[in-house]
Amino acid sequence: MPDLLTICRDALRRKSTVLDETEIIPLIEAAKIDLYAAGVASIEDSDPMVQAVIRLYVLATVERDDRLMAFYVRTKNGMALNPYYNGG
Repeated sequence: MPDLLTICRDALRRKSTVLDETEIIPLIEAAKIDLYAAGVASIEDSDPMVQAVIRLYVLATVERDDRLMAFYVRTKNGMALNPYYNGG
């Protein structure tokens, strides 16, 4: 299974690793912090839902796509309400 960095790089359609340390990895970490702040307690890199929502965050942020960001927010909020992800 690919790691989060590879998943996000593929979503951005980038083969180069030049911006990994300065752009993509910080956005992955920011997404994790945002999920945690919203109440998502279970953030496992191997979880397909976590991978999908982090990919959405990175893609929406880099592309400055309000529609994708709104979808990210709805997905994040749904995860925060779900007992599987909120620890409840």
